[in-house]
Amino acid sequence: MRNYQKKRKNPHKLPHNLYMRMLYLVKDYERLKEEQGEITDDFKKLIAVSRETTAVEEALNIIPKEYRKGVMDNICYESRYPYTAHRNTYSYWRIRLLNGIAKNLDLI
Repeated sequence: MRNYQKKRKNPHKLPHNLYMRMLYLVKDYERLKEEQGEITDDFKKLIAVSRETTAVEEALNIIPKEYRKGVMDNICYESRYPYTAHRNTYSYWRIRLLNGIAKNLDLI
């Protein structure tokens, strides 16, 4: 599946490298959550992992509940969007998610 970011009339457009970085952070979210629970002695690593997982969780709260699973499944598992809404709606919330994560990490 192609990782496409709308170019025209997109107030949430990210630079390509930052977009890809946020995309892979979301893809790695489940592993980071597991790792966060397993870290016991390395406090600096725990803070770094916790910061990233918190950024994803806070950005997910921006998205309405009915679109969260579709957006996350599309990013993590490259599955098609559900038929409950138009593809453009899911694409809009996908961009908002990635932009929100970048803002939460103070990268933009």
